Amino acid sequence: MTAPRLTSVVSDRSDVELAAVFERVWGARGYETRVRFRGPDVHVEATGKTPEGAKRDLRIWITTTGTVTADKASAFVRRCERAGIEPYVAAVGGGRVASDAHRPGLVVLDAPAIAVEIREAGVESFVRDLAAGASGAGGDGDSEALDSESEGDDPEADGADRLTRREALKKAGTYVAGGLVTYLAAERVSDVVQQSPELRAAVARRAAWLDARLPDVRLPTVEWSLPTPQPLSEESTLPNRTTAVATPTNATTIPYGDLRTNPESYAGTNVTYTGRVEETMERDETRLALVAVEDDRGRLSGDVVARWPTGRFFDDDIGFRLLADERVRLWGVVAGEGSISGAVRYPRIDVSVLEKV
Repeated sequence: MTAPRLTSVVSDRSDVELAAVFERVWGARGYETRVRFRGPDVHVEATGKTPEGAKRDLRIWITTTGTVTADKASAFVRRCERAGIEPYVAAVGGGRVASDAHRPGLVVLDAPAIAVEIREAGVESFVRDLAAGASGAGGDGDSEALDSESEGDDPEADGADRLTRREALKKAGTYVAGGLVTYLAAERVSDVVQQSPELRAAVARRAAWLDARLPDVRLPTVEWSLPTPQPLSEESTLPNRTTAVATPTNATTIPYGDLRTNPESYAGTNVTYTGRVEETMERDETRLALVAVEDDRGRLSGDVVARWPTGRFFDDDIGFRLLADERVRLWGVVAGEGSISGAVRYPRIDVSVLEKV
């Protein structure tokens, strides 16, 4: 029977199986690898050196069922660039990269490209064995029936197996019996000592002789004291805090795709989102933050521009800049579109409450 093409084998793999393939590919090249799960997304990270000796880090985002949109790709590339990591996306099977999601520096791997990587690394046999194991695990039970029948075909092998077990039980019984004999012997010696006044006196003399030669160890005296409780300061000195504003009770999380398509139609709507701060900027008396928001499953959905007046949150300049890379939850009102640096425009939210999570 002709073996399936390697491209087809790669296309049929799941996210986790493909992660194992990339681990083997980059491991064969001398890189240290690890798999990370970011919500439902699977990333493979590899660290090593180029043939010239320069350090190289890369991160591969694997998708076999979802679509990498432009906003998700932008957030992924920005995160990799800040960490000095080469960004890759591997989209096979049902996974795909949207036509407008290609970004400078982002390497997109499809099944044929991954097949080339596998052959160059010399791990094709591993991939085919992985595929064979996956298909075998999903069989209809015939192989299990054959295995169970074959177990009884060789009586000599079965007899040898039983002989080995008997020897193991015999050896274990020897150890148990030896331990029991030792215990009984110790108990017998104890009884003899207890019944003989001469032996008890001899043991007492030996104990006194040993006690006289041991050093006199004095334990240190420990004095415990409890600190006097001090009243808490009425004013907190922590710079990174939000103002005490109640969160809107009617805030909702609009699906990002709908908000991105027509943010003007949601103007004035109270919303709440959770995400990670990608970039911060100050403009006149306004603070701006580009936030990569998540859906209800923790997956990146896209970017929004969060805006608030200077002095409302994290009014210390250093504290404001340290917001970058922080995971936050925000509440606010949709205010159309906006940009953080005059480039791509995203849905804009005028923030009323901001919390680190």
